[in-house]
Amino acid sequence: MTAALDCPQPQARSWHADRALSQAAGSALKTRPDYRQHDSALAQLDRISPALTNGYYNHAPMVVEALSAMGQGREALAWLEREADSFTPVDAETSPLNPDNWRALIAAPGRYADWRAYFQNALETDPWREVVAIWVNRLVFGFSSSAAHGLLQTAHAARALQSDATPQRLRALANALAGWASRYSPLPVDVLPNQGVLDFQAALNAITPLSADKAPGEGAITAGYAQLVHAPGFAEDVSLVDLSGDLDARFDALMAVMASVFLSLARTPYTVIVFTHAVTGTAAARTLSQIVPDAVGRQLLFRAFEHGAALKAAFTPLALQSEAPRKALPPGDPARRAAQHGDDHMIKLTEAVLDAYKRTHNPVFLDVIAQAFAVLPAPNTH
Repeated sequence: MTAALDCPQPQARSWHADRALSQAAGSALKTRPDYRQHDSALAQLDRISPALTNGYYNHAPMVVEALSAMGQGREALAWLEREADSFTPVDAETSPLNPDNWRALIAAPGRYADWRAYFQNALETDPWREVVAIWVNRLVFGFSSSAAHGLLQTAHAARALQSDATPQRLRALANALAGWASRYSPLPVDVLPNQGVLDFQAALNAITPLSADKAPGEGAITAGYAQLVHAPGFAEDVSLVDLSGDLDARFDALMAVMASVFLSLARTPYTVIVFTHAVTGTAAARTLSQIVPDAVGRQLLFRAFEHGAALKAAFTPLALQSEAPRKALPPGDPARRAAQHGDDHMIKLTEAVLDAYKRTHNPVFLDVIAQAFAVLPAPNTH
């Protein structure tokens, strides 16, 4: 009779999986920014509108910065050439904005070019960090405007300026702030932080998704936001989140929670795109929090959580119509593979989670990359 073993035996290992994870992790930790082509890419975008020919928000300024941030800046010009047919030009300016009347001009139709001129003038006279701090504070209630793309573009522009404050990058920041201000649109629920006591995961677990008859289908993400008026208790539940503690650590914790939301609900190409915004929106808020005062950083933290909670509440019913994808392995060089893949969401998501992985070494971020590549086809295979 064989004697019982008195010590636990090691589980069987998948050497292929271990090797893939090790290669991806090593590549992530070695990623270094490369902004040598960045200004040339921005020059091609200076007179481009935030609107694509299909009406959606133009991701190009964000993509070229994300490529530069993860060492793939040499791919930016080729990416722009492939996407150029979808760009639209900036409309003509109408009249100068009165800075004393900015509240009345937020989201005014047809004023993007005027906002652009206003921010260009402001950045010629005031330090860019001061302009960012003032206007993030003014615009943060509209965090989710245009599916958070105004905030995202502003964060990408600000990060490039931290590397080098060139004239082209200052103009890119003016364009980003103009895009946010001209399309300002808060969520249709009035949510305010309430000195809550729940951590991010507990507060997110309390969110009740929309019922199936109220949930949006595939379409503009903003259509999902509109349905939040039918989400029971959404405002009260979101307000219970705890915002205390070290701000950087809290953002890293929120990034991990949003990564888990992605892994749970990003099951189809469309839902990958939807829940990418929960991750990239949090990453962008963290970037801006490094520039603004702490009180504004806390507002960014709260709105980033609210934004992710809104996506979860609105799009969970659609996501659960599909089975969860099989667990996949990340590519050995995620940054290079994202650049080759070419999808704008893939590029921005990969950059955001690689940056988070470098800070935290949390493998959940490598899992996000793996799942995104497994589910989202390259643009030429749609």
